[in-house]
Amino acid sequence: MAARSVSKVAPGEEQDVEAEGTKAETAPLGPMPHAPTLHHLATREPHSFHQTTIYYGLVRPDTPPRRKYGLLAASIGIVFLQCFVAVGLSVGVSMSTCTDNQDCSRGTYCDSGICEWCESEWKHCCHTNSTKSCGWASEKVKQSMCSKCITDEGFEAYKDVARDRVDSMMLQDWLTLFLASIVISFAIFAEIRDLTLCEIALRDISERREVPRGWRFAIGGLNFARCYFMLPNVIMSVMELVLNDGGRVKEVCLNTVAVLFLLEVDNMAYLHGLGERTRMEAEENAAARVTEDDLQTINAVKLVCVLAIPAVVLAGLLGGRHVFSRWPGVFGSLIAPLPSMIIMSLQRVKASRHKPKGACAALGWGLAGYIMYLLWYWLMTELVYA
Repeated sequence: MAARSVSKVAPGEEQDVEAEGTKAETAPLGPMPHAPTLHHLATREPHSFHQTTIYYGLVRPDTPPRRKYGLLAASIGIVFLQCFVAVGLSVGVSMSTCTDNQDCSRGTYCDSGICEWCESEWKHCCHTNSTKSCGWASEKVKQSMCSKCITDEGFEAYKDVARDRVDSMMLQDWLTLFLASIVISFAIFAEIRDLTLCEIALRDISERREVPRGWRFAIGGLNFARCYFMLPNVIMSVMELVLNDGGRVKEVCLNTVAVLFLLEVDNMAYLHGLGERTRMEAEENAAARVTEDDLQTINAVKLVCVLAIPAVVLAGLLGGRHVFSRWPGVFGSLIAPLPSMIIMSLQRVKASRHKPKGACAALGWGLAGYIMYLLWYWLMTELVYA
């Protein structure tokens, strides 16, 4: 056995080094030199591509104009592509492009390169002895519709097919859809947290100096587009995929991965699209500093996402047949922006310290966002499918 370490401190005296070390280990810890660093990290939030744009555009004093406005243009381009593809996914699931009827799913037929719904009000066009007019369709279109929409069970309208897909879902399918909705709600919360942090960063910068109006409008417009143009269409695409592809476990899991891809574009651009030195400097300096009030707001937003998004998905699938029986996806498209409206209104109410004027402004902005969402949805649909 090794001998115990002993050192002489004075003639006739010995100091037990092992005992002294044990006392030091059991002694209570005082203020540690790295405690400020831990506090600093605890008040920082994850950074992103858009926060990097704010840092190089408004915080770093010697940023070259090429990098400053290049990052801003990249942020605008990423958000526009996300919004555009989100609409294309939510609408194009059932109204996809086609070359013939084989490219269209049940309840749809190919007409001029687009899968159109089989409408029950046009089934008389497939009856040879019908006296009703079908002047809206050429002979080729009628032949395409009749060959695809008429099955052994008769005329198969899209609304009936969508209802059958929902009715055929079993317990494991609904549980999988519920889990998928929660996973997507986490991803949507990450997007909303990021735009919230961008607003916090602008707020902190404006307290130190004036923020140029162009930058304020650009970042505010990006946040508005992400909240009201992209995220509602992501929620709606979940419902449309179930109505068009079915709600079996395999389809739900695979479609969830496809939807999450949309929400990861900006993260991938930040991790792999930026130069390494640019990204490392952004990781060191670009993250927003949050206060206790900000943390409470972010936690409230997280709760709304986890509760509201699965509720909207389930309500859109189960209630669509009762509200708009002829158009099963319309009800889902109308309620898809509700989580965004609730979240943005909640943030404005908290920012106004629960004053009545702030609550009225929050309601007004929520209604304005809803109207802009409908206009964007209509514009993109007309642009793509005109």
